[in-house]
Amino acid sequence: MKFFSTSALWFLLLIPILIIMYLLKQKFEEREISSLYLWQQVLMDTEAATPFQRLRKNLLFFLQLLVLLLIIFSLANPFIFWKSKNYANIVIVIDTSGSMSAIESKETRLEEGKKKAEATVNSLVPGSKITLITSGKDSRVEVSGSTDKKDVINKIEEIKHTNSEGNIEDTYSLVKAICNQYQNYKVIYFTDKAVNIKDLNGEVVNVATGRNNVSLEYIAHTQAEKGLKVMFRVTNHGNEDCSIELCLYGESKLLGLKDVNMKKGETQTIYFDNVAENNRYIYGEISQKDALMEDNTIYSIVKQKDAKKILLVTTQNVFLEKAITTLKDVELFKATKVDDIKNDFDLYIFDGTTPKKLPEKGSILIINPNMSNELFKVGEEVTGGNASVISNGITKYMGNNNFVISKLRNLETPFWGNVLLKVGEKEASFAGEQKGQKVGVIGFDFHNTDLPLTTEFPIFINNLISYLIERDTLTNTQYNCGDSVDIIPLPQTEKINVITPDKNKIDISSKYPVKPFEATTKPGIYEIKQVIGEKEDSKLIAVNFPSSESDIRVDKGITSKTQANTLNRGVISFNYLLLIFALLFIIIEWLVYVRS
Repeated sequence: MKFFSTSALWFLLLIPILIIMYLLKQKFEEREISSLYLWQQVLMDTEAATPFQRLRKNLLFFLQLLVLLLIIFSLANPFIFWKSKNYANIVIVIDTSGSMSAIESKETRLEEGKKKAEATVNSLVPGSKITLITSGKDSRVEVSGSTDKKDVINKIEEIKHTNSEGNIEDTYSLVKAICNQYQNYKVIYFTDKAVNIKDLNGEVVNVATGRNNVSLEYIAHTQAEKGLKVMFRVTNHGNEDCSIELCLYGESKLLGLKDVNMKKGETQTIYFDNVAENNRYIYGEISQKDALMEDNTIYSIVKQKDAKKILLVTTQNVFLEKAITTLKDVELFKATKVDDIKNDFDLYIFDGTTPKKLPEKGSILIINPNMSNELFKVGEEVTGGNASVISNGITKYMGNNNFVISKLRNLETPFWGNVLLKVGEKEASFAGEQKGQKVGVIGFDFHNTDLPLTTEFPIFINNLISYLIERDTLTNTQYNCGDSVDIIPLPQTEKINVITPDKNKIDISSKYPVKPFEATTKPGIYEIKQVIGEKEDSKLIAVNFPSSESDIRVDKGITSKTQANTLNRGVISFNYLLLIFALLFIIIEWLVYVRS
């Protein structure tokens, strides 16, 4: 025999108290009486005056003691396993998507769902196998087949809001695969969305009651004659008309304010004109509070840098063109001749040819130069061999040195240049800065080497071009909560730090390949810093609440289905039986008391 709730056994301490109460029962005093009618009763009380003698022949005491024991053991809920140990198998799925951040009464829907999930775990049969899954943008198995209730509850308590978009029905295939290993199981979803559980044995616990919400779903800005023109899209997801106050901020300064009247279910587009453009970011905010505050603010980064323009002068170099087209923050222009080149580009790449006069502005990359120029000297073509990579910020992530250069130009590296590649004692590539102009030189044709066939080639081209021009290290500035942020490290980056909207500093390894930054659960402005010596390259990104999660009205499509699959199969509980016996002995005690 086992007990569901062993803590109830502490009530056994009441038994000594009951005994003491009988032992300390008040004694009768001797008095003269006018009749002997009650003499026999007085004699019986006298015999019971000695401790423990009072308990002898005291039927009421033993009946009360038995009733107390029956009640205590019923609270402990004793049970036995019958035939076999067929434990319950429970799969708990908790929705962590953005709409679960909505406040119901005093707590969010997620907190309400977590409390109900904890209550479910506490009510399970000991030995039940519990699997815990969270469903946000992705589905994650937090606990798999655990029989430790405390461990499962601790994991439930650790679940946080993700504020991401998500579809809890995407967990079906994962849940189905887990349940296929059990004969008896039950799936319980804690969510505010409709769930079609299909052929699963389970139920959906709805934690939503339906709340009104007004959301900022979109922000955009364009350049106008007198500043920026900013556009907002606002939607009333409530069942009532409302009035809101929409404020526009530039960093921390109030730039504009408008009162907006909205009908239920209406979407409006609001414009602000002539907005100052000297801010790194702007954001809109609804002043009124509602059930979902996360979508009352929306952010946008004012354009930090224009795309860099690159002119590629080549007859045909597929390897180089493909490597450059992978760079999303540049515009590539191509030419076949070096004549009439204007100084309108940030980087000039000359492949297999060298102009008589090099551009005075912008950076320069010369590949397989055919003659000397005012910056460096070029010798005859010589036989190559195995190449070696020289440690440098540009070659930082090139781990594979196993490539061959069959032919190369005999280069003479100037004093301002740093060697990047070598073949024996011959210098095959260098880069440096001369009078404020950055220059890179590759002294061989890409068709005369297997370097383009290695994984290091795009890294080399990316790093070299990033050195020659100040590239934007972010491919995008607008994200939703839960999105991954790809960070492009600069060639000489030593450290990467991310400052969150809460002003927390998160360090990211600059070791290649740099892992995407994924801690974007809180809406706001994130600052990404790359430390290069004593300098810092700072970029901003805006993370906003996904508009798909803003409709927090009750979804009437929520479904549940529980098949005839009992969770407690194989377990016999004596709880109700003990309560029935306790009630029976209370009646017997009352009858004995009345008769005595």
